[in-house]
Amino acid sequence: MATRKVLRAVADDEVAAPAKPLSVTQAAKSGSHRDLLVAMRDRIAETVTNAGCPPRDLASLTKRLQDIADQIEAIDAREADETPAHRLRDLEAALREINPEHPLLTGAVDDRYDASAI
Repeated sequence: MATRKVLRAVADDEVAAPAKPLSVTQAAKSGSHRDLLVAMRDRIAETVTNAGCPPRDLASLTKRLQDIADQIEAIDAREADETPAHRLRDLEAALREINPEHPLLTGAVDDRYDASAI
């Protein structure tokens, strides 16, 4: 029989516990591409900082670590660009190109909520 998780209210000062990082194997099987990159980054960083890391491997591992960090940064930047505020700016710019005098751009449209209108 499956156990049910019990939901509860949280206190104002409670914060979520940080998510447990996935292993490379777990991330490869069920994680996102970013999860896999993060797991690989952590694994390579652990190896590079280990005193037993063979010197012949250090340069290639360090290079790979930087490449992975750049890929993670690119993924995060793409996700940040997809925020609603960014999309709104893009839509406003497109509308401005088509019709610079559109009422939505000039403030002529009054879209404030008026409870008495109901």
